[in-house]
Amino acid sequence: MYKPADAKGRAQNVPVPVKPALADKNTKEGLEAFTKYWFQALSYAYETGNTNLMEAGSGSNCRFCNGLRDNIKNAWQGKQWIAGGKIQTPSVSGLYKKGAASQQATVQVIQQEITIYKADGTPFPDVTKQTNTGSQAVVRFDSSGWAVIDLGLIR
Repeated sequence: MYKPADAKGRAQNVPVPVKPALADKNTKEGLEAFTKYWFQALSYAYETGNTNLMEAGSGSNCRFCNGLRDNIKNAWQGKQWIAGGKIQTPSVSGLYKKGAASQQATVQVIQQEITIYKADGTPFPDVTKQTNTGSQAVVRFDSSGWAVIDLGLIR
């Protein structure tokens, strides 16, 4: 049974996101399904420290993606863990142009408060408050499928 992380320990039995078949299609619907899946993979990384799924869907030159990955890995170093950070994406809207080198998706990203705990269960003083933001994902489709190649906050 799923148990979120808290001051007593890490999350347990976190469901692994499953990429829907639609997310492998080079269509507007595929773009939206992939983008939603990528954010599920990012949420999974926050809850577990495992960034593999998120990295698999990220272009190697995506600086924002790499920064998120590095921050998550740093938060999980040693016996530390993250409580919170779970992400929901209630709105994903793709701007799909057939034949374009890259596509864009506008995403509403709601993320729970993030607390990083030390091995002894004491929290680091810096807590990241819950957010509700807009993000713009730039994604590319090639023979490997979709990959996020740039990501930014909409201000």
